[in-house]
Amino acid sequence: MSLATLGELLVHELSDTVSAENIVLEMLGALATESKIADIRAAVKHHESETKQQLKNLDKVFSILGEKPEKTTCHAAEGLKEEHSALGEEDPSQLVLEIGNLAGAVKTEHYEIASYTALIQMAKDLGEKDVAALLKENLDQEKEMARTILTLAKQVGKDIRAAEKRAVAKQKRTKVSR
Repeated sequence: MSLATLGELLVHELSDTVSAENIVLEMLGALATESKIADIRAAVKHHESETKQQLKNLDKVFSILGEKPEKTTCHAAEGLKEEHSALGEEDPSQLVLEIGNLAGAVKTEHYEIASYTALIQMAKDLGEKDVAALLKENLDQEKEMARTILTLAKQVGKDIRAAEKRAVAKQKRTKVSR
């Protein structure tokens, strides 16, 4: 496909974003299943419903533009999905899995934030205010989820440090009692 105009690039990038959101939606299901921490599961479930709405917003964007999404795969989102799978193959402890999944989720959110920021600018440059407004709704949700993930990661990090301190103290007590 030729990308000769900003409008063509916008449609191409929007299509990539549809692919990314569908991949993210699949990953959110896996994260909700893997997490044993209620606050993380709740945040993931909430973002899962937001992601479904984001896909509806993207459908509206295509409708406003009078376009259809291209058949494409977002290679960046696929890479993030592969990173998630690779983490699971390392047989991490549950807390390490939780923090690893949160790290992957924040990477994903920042990728989406960058994507929506660029899309909004393209839409504005083309005079597509309604498109930009729908994309801004998605961007705001991605930014909020990134903040939520970082807050959760701080708490899980504290939990990991406390668990590791307990393990070290237990090892010291075991050595002393021998």
